[in-house]
Amino acid sequence: MVVPCHNVGSTLAEQLDALLAQDWRGAFEVVLVENRSTDDTLVVARDYAARDTRVRVVIADERGGASYARNAGIRSASAEHVVLCDGDDIVRPGWLAAMADGLDEHPVVTGPVNADVLNPAWLVRTRGALPMDAPRKLLDRIPIAPSGNVAMRREVWEKVGGYDETMAVGEDQEFCIRLWEHGIPIHFAPGAEIAYRYRTDARSLFRQGRLYGRGRPLVYRRAAAAGVRAPRFAGWRSWLLLVAWLPRLRSTEGRASWCWLAGVRLGQVEGSIRQHSLYL
Repeated sequence: MVVPCHNVGSTLAEQLDALLAQDWRGAFEVVLVENRSTDDTLVVARDYAARDTRVRVVIADERGGASYARNAGIRSASAEHVVLCDGDDIVRPGWLAAMADGLDEHPVVTGPVNADVLNPAWLVRTRGALPMDAPRKLLDRIPIAPSGNVAMRREVWEKVGGYDETMAVGEDQEFCIRLWEHGIPIHFAPGAEIAYRYRTDARSLFRQGRLYGRGRPLVYRRAAAAGVRAPRFAGWRSWLLLVAWLPRLRSTEGRASWCWLAGVRLGQVEGSIRQHSLYL
């Protein structure tokens, strides 16, 4: 199990407790990849490694980025099957067994991403429901296995070339575009469920939305190169919503909704400029 770690000191212990409590027939190790944290992430990671031989800490600080950390963790892992999750989420009971059993017959496995466990209902309404019964599909065609809840055989990671370390966001979608191009299917295991943690305040939601938006045009360009084209102006209704939702700024939920959407839309404009491709 590979866990990229950047400034997750406040949540890592809860995730590690859940990982180490997984009930599975085989042996496993947890590879914590420390990537330029400025909080106490490394202290927490080393404390668990000192207390449990199944935990190992890898320092990957030559550059920043989750893709770089994930690739470094997979390279350092000794197993032929690797499972990825994040340090700010929590795997649910049965997660590892569902992933491992799935890999016995399938090259890539993902599972449900449950937003209801760790987030208040108003925040879930702000961000929208996540798929619980099948992989989400990019542009309704390409199945997506989120990088925070995916398992794969090492040979698959090697065949498609690992995660793109130049991408700050959207790297899991781009990785799955390459899986799709290679004809490698993604199996959905209902028992491989994680509890996903959202940002909670309006400013953080705006920043994250802006980052996500910046990455979309590049993902769309990669999808177009694979033969799946995104519509150029699919988000025009969102611009109208930003105006219609201005009265909502008076409430916490309304500010969160507006700031998330505004961040995504602004980021997508910035990403379109950078990629010289118009996706609004």
